[in-house]
Amino acid sequence: MNRRSGTHPARCQARSPSTSRQPVALLRLATLHRVSAVLIGVLTLAGLASTHAQAPAFPQELATTSQSGQFVVTGPRVPGLSPPRDFQPGSGPRTLTPQTVAIACERVKAETLRVFALPDLWRSAGAHIHVAIDPRQRTNAPVAIEAVPFESTWKFRVQVPSTLSEERLTRAIVQAVVLDLSNRPGNQRAAEPPLWLVEGITQTVLECSVEGPLPTPETRISMEVRRQGNLAQVREQLSRSSPPSFYELSQPDLENMSDRDWRRFSAGAHLCLHELQRLPEGLARIHQWVFQLQNHWNWQTGFIEAFQPHFRSLLDTEKWWAITVANFTGRDAAQAWPREFTLRKLDEALQPVGILPGAGSRARKMPLEEILGTWEFPRQLPVLRQLLQQLHAIRINAPPDLRPLLFRYIELIEDYVDSRSRVGLTTFVRGQAPPSPKLLARDVIRRLRDVESERAQTVIEEEPAPAPSGPPS
Repeated sequence: MNRRSGTHPARCQARSPSTSRQPVALLRLATLHRVSAVLIGVLTLAGLASTHAQAPAFPQELATTSQSGQFVVTGPRVPGLSPPRDFQPGSGPRTLTPQTVAIACERVKAETLRVFALPDLWRSAGAHIHVAIDPRQRTNAPVAIEAVPFESTWKFRVQVPSTLSEERLTRAIVQAVVLDLSNRPGNQRAAEPPLWLVEGITQTVLECSVEGPLPTPETRISMEVRRQGNLAQVREQLSRSSPPSFYELSQPDLENMSDRDWRRFSAGAHLCLHELQRLPEGLARIHQWVFQLQNHWNWQTGFIEAFQPHFRSLLDTEKWWAITVANFTGRDAAQAWPREFTLRKLDEALQPVGILPGAGSRARKMPLEEILGTWEFPRQLPVLRQLLQQLHAIRINAPPDLRPLLFRYIELIEDYVDSRSRVGLTTFVRGQAPPSPKLLARDVIRRLRDVESERAQTVIEEEPAPAPSGPPS
């Protein structure tokens, strides 16, 4: 299987070396060493049976069943461990044993269900989760999760190295639990929970955990609150750097994400889940969304459907998120960029650097209208995605009176990318002509010119009035 770190979430195909198995469809949520990868594999029962028939990988392998019976943890026997004297819960990698991981699974599941305010009904509708501890796996390797169809439900398999930090282990267990919740009932297709939801739950679980997921061997349990129990760390993180937009939360650029950007993403995901829960009937709408994920091809469609009274589109969600972050961080007009600087950054963003066909390596700034009107869509798409990220970053720091203008640019580009991406893929009503790429390009250019006229008027208003001339001599 292709498990290279740093690739975008994507769907790919791979074949098992065993001739008794069918092709395995893999779905990758995230592959950074900071993030546990989720690999949802669809295997046949013959393949599953052949896997279970193999001899144990380790001669001294131990199997432990968790208290509820949902988790079965296997791994090599480890002699008694003595933690270092300066050990602090959550500080650095921990050596995993089947016993400690089984306890961690139950603790993390209990906290996850508490976040959702749900009872533990896994025996009537849930799936078994098998956690395998593999000492041959590198500590910083992605944590893989396989979803295997079994009768009318699923079985999930999580493979972890023998040394792992509490945070990464927690994230992997949260992913498995959310996959279980979002794939009830049936096993026709595996749901795809977004990374920001998993990360938001992970940080909430870690924040609320008094003892920590992993028990510390041969030490007394510290009942000290390990975290501040509120969003103080999130506020500090988002206040000292530009908070992520909802677009950045929805489509994180994992290939180019630095450690600092990941901390921004993690804090943003934590806050987003917290604020969604605070909406009227927010928790019930989160339940509806998660439990219906299996019925939608992408999570965005189900999200808008579940939160319809609050958001009619992703742009509405973006506006809500911008206001939420501004109120949470206290970012007001005094902290915003100056108008002149904001308009200059907008002008730079709207003229991406492009390479003309046949021009070798020579590049020049190109007006957005030229890109939309002359380029093929495969060439447009990466440029437009980068432009959206830039516009969201400018919008977060823009003065309040310029934010509606930025939202109009964002809306027209997102509408165009969405409509253009669906050309040839959507079944249209009989008697209606499907939209053509030329018509879509013509429409977005018309809308762009309208917004450009509004921007030109804003620039004119920004220019200082000429100084009055003195009285004639």
